[in-house]
Amino acid sequence: MLAVVVMTLALVDAACRSDEVIPPMAPDTPIPATSTPVPTPRPTRVPRPTPTQVPVLPPVTIDGYLIETFAGIQTPGDLAFDGENVWVAIVGDNAVSKLDDDGKIIATYPVGVAPRPIAFDGEFMWVGNNAVSSVTKLALDGEEIGTYPVGGGYTSPAAMVDDGTNMWVVASWGNSLHKLAPGGEDLLSIAIPGNHPSPWAVTFDGDAIWLASLNLHTVDKISLDGEVLGSFPVGKRNVDYGGIGTDTGGQGPTALAFDGTAVWVASNWLDLVTLLSTDGEILKEITVGAWPSGLVFDGETVWVSNFVDDTVTRLGLDGEEVITLPVGKGPVSMVAVPVRPGRNASLWVVNTSETTVSKITLP
Repeated sequence: MLAVVVMTLALVDAACRSDEVIPPMAPDTPIPATSTPVPTPRPTRVPRPTPTQVPVLPPVTIDGYLIETFAGIQTPGDLAFDGENVWVAIVGDNAVSKLDDDGKIIATYPVGVAPRPIAFDGEFMWVGNNAVSSVTKLALDGEEIGTYPVGGGYTSPAAMVDDGTNMWVVASWGNSLHKLAPGGEDLLSIAIPGNHPSPWAVTFDGDAIWLASLNLHTVDKISLDGEVLGSFPVGKRNVDYGGIGTDTGGQGPTALAFDGTAVWVASNWLDLVTLLSTDGEILKEITVGAWPSGLVFDGETVWVSNFVDDTVTRLGLDGEEVITLPVGKGPVSMVAVPVRPGRNASLWVVNTSETTVSKITLP
């Protein structure tokens, strides 16, 4: 228990620490948009040599779910699916890798420094370069379309979502949300008020953007023109951790997902998932595994990655547990791959504590 407490406090300290005080701003106050970025010309990029990827453990089947775990992926970040292949950001190698349905790395492409978030817009793959405050747009053959700055200074892109036209980028150290045009122009920047709120997760409900910040106990609903439509409390508790009385303030809402009707919010300190209506009403609170860190909707159910338990939990849209399955150590990011001809639906999971990727093939 002590080890978990120490790890927990260390993670929160890392997320909350800042050398400057961010002056409060009205949450619906846009920052003036930056000028149109001009991508820096670069030499033609070529795919990197493909590393060997091998199973870590023999495949195991539990209640019809086939679980496979693959190594050979160094420091994986987030995952995305392009309709044919799964992509994974390789944080330590400044690259992204493309995987086939059997988990084999079929290509690796260089991007910026420390890529973590990754999102597909229906045609191109966007990668957030965490350490250099930019995003790189790639064609599916790995050709770089452009690399674009996100805000000014060190902003640290943490999450991205496509609204069907533009890409929204969460800047965790910049404490801001950015709307990028297909050409990379920063159309709109919104400051998140507070002393380093550290915005961390984002989703789109078909009409509005939802934003969760690690160090706040609320999630924000934001119109596509940047107006804050509401801030809704989630997971606020007074909890005693290891003898330390703490008002968690929801520390923190770490993940978001939209199921077509409700917004799902994971609060890691509380081992809690909250369901919100699109009006911000709390519909249900669900206790899940330890330290929920990721959420994804697969078209029928919602999956939660439980970082400390090394498991993922599948929940029905009523919040009832369908099954909890073991994966690798420290699961965080997930992507759901739908049924395709000759292939069952699957869930892919990044295991950050052992730098592996698990694939769960659904019955």
